[in-house]
Amino acid sequence: MWCVSSSTPRCQADDLAIHDITRTQHCVNVRLACGAMTTELRQRRRKTRPPSDPTFVQLATCKRSERQGFADAWVSIEPTFSNEKAVRKWTRMTSRDGGEADYFASGYMLRKLRTVARGLEKRYRAFARKGDLACLFNKCSLKFDRDPWGVKRANLQLSEPRRQPRGKGVFEVRFGLDPEAFEFNLKPIPLAWFYDGCFVRFLELFVWGVPAEHGLSASMAHGGGQFSFSAKTFLKGSLLADDIATKLDHPELSCWILDYPNADARSFRATTRRFRAFQTILEQYWAGAFHPRAIGVLTVENALLDRGFSPAAQPPPGLMDARRGPRGTAREVFQTNFAFGRKVRWNAQNVDPGYWQVSHPDEYGFRPDQVMRYSEGNLNRLQIAGEWHVKSGKVLDPADIAGLDDPLDVAMLYEEACWEQRAQMSKGTAHDMVEAVLLDAHHAQWLLDHPHVRVRSSLLQDQLLGDAERTVARVDQKTLSRLKREAVASNLADSRRRIKSDRIEPETLFWAAWHALSDGERAGIAREAVLGFLERVHNAASRDPRRRAGDPMEAHRHRVHPLLWRALLAQPRALAADADLARETRRWRDQEAECLVRRPPWSVTSEKPPWEPSISSR
Repeated sequence: MWCVSSSTPRCQADDLAIHDITRTQHCVNVRLACGAMTTELRQRRRKTRPPSDPTFVQLATCKRSERQGFADAWVSIEPTFSNEKAVRKWTRMTSRDGGEADYFASGYMLRKLRTVARGLEKRYRAFARKGDLACLFNKCSLKFDRDPWGVKRANLQLSEPRRQPRGKGVFEVRFGLDPEAFEFNLKPIPLAWFYDGCFVRFLELFVWGVPAEHGLSASMAHGGGQFSFSAKTFLKGSLLADDIATKLDHPELSCWILDYPNADARSFRATTRRFRAFQTILEQYWAGAFHPRAIGVLTVENALLDRGFSPAAQPPPGLMDARRGPRGTAREVFQTNFAFGRKVRWNAQNVDPGYWQVSHPDEYGFRPDQVMRYSEGNLNRLQIAGEWHVKSGKVLDPADIAGLDDPLDVAMLYEEACWEQRAQMSKGTAHDMVEAVLLDAHHAQWLLDHPHVRVRSSLLQDQLLGDAERTVARVDQKTLSRLKREAVASNLADSRRRIKSDRIEPETLFWAAWHALSDGERAGIAREAVLGFLERVHNAASRDPRRRAGDPMEAHRHRVHPLLWRALLAQPRALAADADLARETRRWRDQEAECLVRRPPWSVTSEKPPWEPSISSR
């Protein structure tokens, strides 16, 4: 087991406690992740795991909202898979009125849903009979219900064992329909499980393996690989604000590294207005404008009516510590961060979000109070017990509702309150998903020791973001005029003829600006983006308790968009000033074939990626 010395700071000791797993699990992680089962492992098969097993203890304790350390954090993951028929069916059916509802009720989609779900159940039962260590639970049952939108969904319920208190030893694997795709939803997963090779093997065999058997595959264009962290974990210190500031200061994460520019996970820095909105709310946070001594003590009424969270115009001095965040009691710290998170939704996420034209009360996923979620980070589920569910409208955790006048406290959080990381493209393997989750988790733990992230007001990447239209106009006015004409038609069509504007979507401008720049300018952007990601990986590695020797980038080098590496290789002088950058570029060049294989394909169809210029724009 991991040992924590008496000199280890409390916050580090809390985070290291996540790895208090059995030595057997730790030693077999690598073999299990690769799918191997040695004779020794077969001899360790067990028919029943006791209720005191750490696996089930972690599943129960991660749901307790007052336990805010990373040792008790939980994660939800949403792997997505598709095939050409599902994509073409979506395109064809949604081109007519009422087609979206018909798509979700179509015979093909529902048959495929049932086939994959029953395949999951069949494979799990077969592997459980053999005693495979991937089968963490002994009982397995398949049920069908409907998701918050009323669409049919499959639930593989895994439970353990009879003596377990009701609901405490149940883990659900949900499988449902999504536009163009089929999507899993697994939550809550104790963060500790991501270090357990048995769980990694579970994901690879069932969540990734079964869809592949039925002709479904991961791709960038159709669905995503987003995941969420428990909100409770990010509501201590200044962690939530620092994570937002890091994303705002590193747009390469959502545009070049972890995802590509798309409206579903729009970068916080995608437009000038959006950037300024996030910048302003962060400045208000550090001025103490969300502290309860500035805006008043928050109660359950504030959350249920969603009011009273606005920042104070003139907060008194001394409410914030530049190194630790909000001053005061644990409740005051929570209330400061909760109020900040609630206003991030309306004051920042809601500025130029993805799909803003589509907003309509009757649209699936595009209701006025839902459109803001189309951001690289989403706080729409930062809620307490007693509020309405943001999708289904059902009351959240009705048994845990507190008194209307009770002061807001972390224990009141809705059990599934989360901080969603939407800027995550699909993952081709379970191992890749696990490493992506741990990269963010480890970096968040690094932020705990390095708070108050400063946001740079100007980046070279701004040429592709807030300044993209000027970039294109400077080089290619003809292309800009064409894009404006196309935007007029697109905005009218998407808004049901309500929006008359030639405003071009930032993702379209991003690639137009990239192609308009010179080789030297592209190399400068590539240098900034790659160095930013290198810094993130190395900072996260310093908090990785697996203590991996060697190359921290090995698990992440393929995430960097090939265009960035090629831009650097085309301008050797861009590499001369930085030895780390030159070394990483050489490594990618030597491993290019391997890195490209590890990246998910763009599409399950013959559709071209957006970074390839069309004939008309050349």
